[in-house]
Amino acid sequence: MKRLTRLSMLTLVTVVGLSLTSFGHFQMILPSDDYLNEGDSKNLELQLIFTHPTGAIHSDDPQHDTGKGADPTSMDMEAPVEFGVLHKGTKKSLTDTLELFKFEHGAISVDAYRTEYRARGMGDFVFYLAPGPYFDSIENGYITQYSKLIINSGGLPTDWNKAVGLKAEIVPLTPTTPLWVGNTFTGVVLLDGEPVPGAELEVEHLNPVPFKGAFPNVESVALPGGSFASQQVMADENGVFSYSFPWTGWWGFVALLEGEDYNAKPQEIGACIMFKVYAIDEAP
Repeated sequence: MKRLTRLSMLTLVTVVGLSLTSFGHFQMILPSDDYLNEGDSKNLELQLIFTHPTGAIHSDDPQHDTGKGADPTSMDMEAPVEFGVLHKGTKKSLTDTLELFKFEHGAISVDAYRTEYRARGMGDFVFYLAPGPYFDSIENGYITQYSKLIINSGGLPTDWNKAVGLKAEIVPLTPTTPLWVGNTFTGVVLLDGEPVPGAELEVEHLNPVPFKGAFPNVESVALPGGSFASQQVMADENGVFSYSFPWTGWWGFVALLEGEDYNAKPQEIGACIMFKVYAIDEAP
């Protein structure tokens, strides 16, 4: 199942705005901090939220009725199948530490999950998530989106370019700490450990305006129109893609892949990864 229509006129690795009435689904792993300096608290809170980070709309917005047949701002998560962290080559399961909570903004209240984790030592902490399949009534099919988040401690690079073994994942080919405005991020899309030629990806910026205060520490961006909420990148024949960041904040990438049917319904497999991008005068 594909959520996006293929645009045959696109050149590989060309970025274009998409005219969409419903914006991209992103299985976010959102941390309380993205970089740990010496002297910072090593205690992290991690929230797992299934939402539309840029173009979210509200059920109480009369111009965007999110009743039957409409695409909601945020979606109820199914119980995660696997959640863990990779650090210095060692994986640790954190699934049993997750607790259910209600992620609320405006009139929206959906099931989400969170946990606390203490990042001991230096290096990269690669958090990874395999969620339960989500049934999308609009598409009449399932979405299963595998996600990753990389948090660095102390500036020591260790695991940022390592695959964690998810069914679908994005592996960075350029360092993820630091990322400045104007930097170009390059990654490769994998499915069952193999590169996906010509993979389609959605790119979105986490915009707090539609969330009515749910993300008070995130910079807001005014959009000229709905088609500016999501952009598309297409990977090359080796599954490699690139994107240059135009402004600060949290940026997410999700590769949209065809999966096997689930419960006799089509299934979209996604590979998601998010990063925080800084201005040159900002220190992490």
